[in-house]
Amino acid sequence: MSKSRPFAALLLLLPLAGCGDDAPAPDPAATPAAEAAPADAGPDWSHCRFPGLALPVAARLFVVDGGTPDPGAEPGREIIRRVDIAVPGPVALLLTAPEATAWHVRPGPETELRAVIAIGDAPQRITGQRLGVHRLERSTAMGDACGGYLLRDGAGPALAAATNAIFGKPHDALYAMRIGSVVIGGTDPDLDQPVR
Repeated sequence: MSKSRPFAALLLLLPLAGCGDDAPAPDPAATPAAEAAPADAGPDWSHCRFPGLALPVAARLFVVDGGTPDPGAEPGREIIRRVDIAVPGPVALLLTAPEATAWHVRPGPETELRAVIAIGDAPQRITGQRLGVHRLERSTAMGDACGGYLLRDGAGPALAAATNAIFGKPHDALYAMRIGSVVIGGTDPDLDQPVR
């Protein structure tokens, strides 16, 4: 009888072995695929779109890179950059610089400026006459999610995303500012020529 007691005790414990927290292994075919992490959506461009401007904008689109700072500029002070436009017909501008900038825009007599936006890390300001009704100034320093210097990594995805979101089309030419001034559409070979 002493030999049967351990066996009887074992029989009593067997039903309790299945009462733990162990859940059955999930069937891989019945398990839904794990959701992919959401992709980086990029900036929210809604604050950088022109209210009432039909897209794609019916104008030639020029981008001006003011990324080369003036060597004589004081840190923290606004830099004045001049943009002269010698292109007849409808034109749109995207102006971008990392530092605080006052963009002085001068359209030629045959230029119709449809839209102009200045985007940078620091505050941006657009001045001039005959600038039209569609004008925006945006910067990350002022809390604009769509602000920021767009050419930090060259004319790549950030610039393409901006022109498509704001103007509904890619840019026609990119001008890199060299001496605080740029002429768009000028005929003098010594003046700025588009880099693309």
